[in-house]
Amino acid sequence: MKHNTKYGQAEYLTDEQLDLLIKHLPEGPHRVAVCVMRWTASRISETLMLRWSDITENKITYIKPNTKNSETKKIDLHPKLKLVLTEWRQVWHMYPLKARRIASQSKVIKSEIKLPSTDDYVFKGRIKGRHLSRKSVHTVLKRTLEQLEITGASSHSMRRSMLTKLKDIGFLETDIMEVSGHKSLNSLKKYLKTSDAQKKKMIMSLN
Repeated sequence: MKHNTKYGQAEYLTDEQLDLLIKHLPEGPHRVAVCVMRWTASRISETLMLRWSDITENKITYIKPNTKNSETKKIDLHPKLKLVLTEWRQVWHMYPLKARRIASQSKVIKSEIKLPSTDDYVFKGRIKGRHLSRKSVHTVLKRTLEQLEITGASSHSMRRSMLTKLKDIGFLETDIMEVSGHKSLNSLKKYLKTSDAQKKKMIMSLN
């Protein structure tokens, strides 16, 4: 998926664009994964590695791979994301299946719903024991972005957009680092974009 910003990062998306994107993504793991990235500023790799044990009622814990002390990053669950994940957990067992089979299984009574175990991946792949592939997410996302004629965006857009929005709201960059997981301000600043709304606000604040 093509990136077009100065540092090779994906384009910033407005809330309206993000809402539109999520609405047009096919129901299922790809849409849920984008919601997770939007509301936690997570990378696609750490998103797809999530297991249900990493999600509690109020937080998501991202475990960084290949670190000596198994470093973690804990993010509070936004109410909208909490609702998405609650609903996803109820239908998780039906994926990955063909749309026709999902439609027929959607009539299954609640007592027959098979909830995932804590060791299961939140986004399971077609091969047992593996999570959904990055290629699959990129393919579906790219197709949807093209349909919406949104250019320059990728799976990284959700992360960049959330971090930029936090900056626009007025949060300190040092505090934003606690959410992003960046080790330095310089690394974080490469992600941040001055939105059109923020540019207008700056001009209008002049006497």
